[in-house]
Amino acid sequence: MKSVALVTEYNPFHNGHLYHAQTSKSITASEISIAIMSGNFVMRGQPAIYNKFTRTRMALSAVDLVIELPAVAALSAGQYFAETAVQIASYVDADHLSFGSESGDIDSFHELLQNISKIEQSPEFIKKLKEGKSYPRILSELLNNHTLLSSPNNTLGISYMRAIQKLAPHIKPWTIPRESSHHHDSNISNLDFASGTSIRNAIQAHNDQWKSVVPDSIQQLYQVPQATVEDTFPYIKYAVLSHTPQSLKNIYTMSEGLENRILDKIRYATSFEHFMSLIKTKRYTYTHIQRILMNILLNFQQNHKHNAVNAVHILGMSAKGQQYLKYLKQKFPERHFITQINQQNAHLFEREIHSTNIYNLLTHHTETDFNTHVIRTEND
Repeated sequence: MKSVALVTEYNPFHNGHLYHAQTSKSITASEISIAIMSGNFVMRGQPAIYNKFTRTRMALSAVDLVIELPAVAALSAGQYFAETAVQIASYVDADHLSFGSESGDIDSFHELLQNISKIEQSPEFIKKLKEGKSYPRILSELLNNHTLLSSPNNTLGISYMRAIQKLAPHIKPWTIPRESSHHHDSNISNLDFASGTSIRNAIQAHNDQWKSVVPDSIQQLYQVPQATVEDTFPYIKYAVLSHTPQSLKNIYTMSEGLENRILDKIRYATSFEHFMSLIKTKRYTYTHIQRILMNILLNFQQNHKHNAVNAVHILGMSAKGQQYLKYLKQKFPERHFITQINQQNAHLFEREIHSTNIYNLLTHHTETDFNTHVIRTEND
């Protein structure tokens, strides 16, 4: 059974995601589509607008399997995010990996990847690395602000390509151009496609314009309680004030010296947005700081980052997905494909269980990893 992996967040699911899922299956001639999806917290450093179980129900309108991306990876910068996703794709025997990009030209990604491999061996690269510059910044400088590195999905696409080359060269990468909207567009301006940012803004403003850009069949799922980054602020404030500078240093993704600034400014902050304005500097991106704050909220430590995937949590499956799961269990009897978390296997998903508990604290949801069984649909 040929399969294609899609690395997703579905925050929330919309017509662009539907197009990506359908086109990926078509161009790769795959029978099975596998969404590797961030759980209750997402890469931009925020709680997802809807919990992972609701977003799984949305996703199953278009894909066959939904697998949870580990929580630590979901709150990571591009390379670790991509490497973990690629390892999961390999773990579930995916033949292809398809990602959306502003470019839509896989040949240009291959060409850029060759140039990056050469640059990483150069003295200039090593010098800039020793100066403390970030990896993306070094690449941008040495590649003269290459057009592929100027857009977020293109940059993430390069991370997927590098991860495939390093960890799973048997997987074939594909890219599909994003349709009619940019990643950070804040308003809905197209009748068919819109960015996740603009859809979240419309939903939270009670503006029904979002209904034109999400599939009709799942619109009822967009009515459940939502989470915003502001909901996290009282808990983040408590968490920060519970730390010392030394213990904050151990928080995953913490940048050197930023722990002191965070501890100093938290006393004056009155909201999440206000806190961000107090600690933001030119040195760090908004997203990087937000990820740090979510990692403080969840108390993710540097040693929680793992280099290997030893089990996967399957959140949902279609009828075809169930057939594929049977195939996986027969082919890889030693691997852990978990459809129900219980006391015996909970140690494999400690961070994900913890993240769900904290998310429920923010939103008053009652669905947990223990009381929510794998979500099934009869769609083929």
